[in-house]
Amino acid sequence: MNYLIRLVDNQEFPEEQCRLIEQRYDQSLVGQLGSPEQVAQARRAWVQAKTREDEATVPDLSLEEKQAIVRWERAEAAARLLAFEGYAGALEDLYIDVRVLQPGGDR
Repeated sequence: MNYLIRLVDNQEFPEEQCRLIEQRYDQSLVGQLGSPEQVAQARRAWVQAKTREDEATVPDLSLEEKQAIVRWERAEAAARLLAFEGYAGALEDLYIDVRVLQPGGDR
């Protein structure tokens, strides 16, 4: 896999349930984006576009960059809903980190 998924700062779920949430989140992303490689590519494109958007003095994102933002954010929102299906608490207090690994980096 080209990325790591972690439920961050979790105090509510036991370790086994955290892994299940992370697994469901990952499966949803792969299902929507095509493959683990495409998940990593989409995440990388989103990070680059959001960084450019944040640093730009004039919002001048290309159509491709705008599409990368929308594509990732839609897939991520759907993955969160699936990962936390049945959870009755506040989702906005829960954060899932997706970290794309560099080639030859730590796994």
